[in-house]
Amino acid sequence: ADKYAMERLKLICEGILCRSLDVDSVATTLALADQHHCGNLKNACVQFILTANRMDAVLASKGYTHLKRSCPSVIVDIFERATKSRKIL
Repeated sequence: ADKYAMERLKLICEGILCRSLDVDSVATTLALADQHHCGNLKNACVQFILTANRMDAVLASKGYTHLKRSCPSVIVDIFERATKSRKIL
C-alpha cells in the first residue's frame, strides 16, 4: 500500500497489524512500520513493548536482532519513551 500511495489500504493494514501484535512478531513489525512510515503502527508497537513488562521477552526474540541492525533509531525511541513513562509514574 505504501509503495503505490494507497493511503486507505495502508491504514486498514496498519489497523489489522496493530490488533495482531505479539511478543514474537512485534520487533519485526516495528522495523517494518519504521521503514514504511506507518506512524500509528509504530506507536502501537512501542506501546505494546512498554506495557505489561514485555520488554525482556521482546529483547529475547529473533525479531529484536533484526530491529537492532536495521533500525537503531527505533531502539533509541523505545528507550526514550520508557524513560519518560517511568518519570511520569
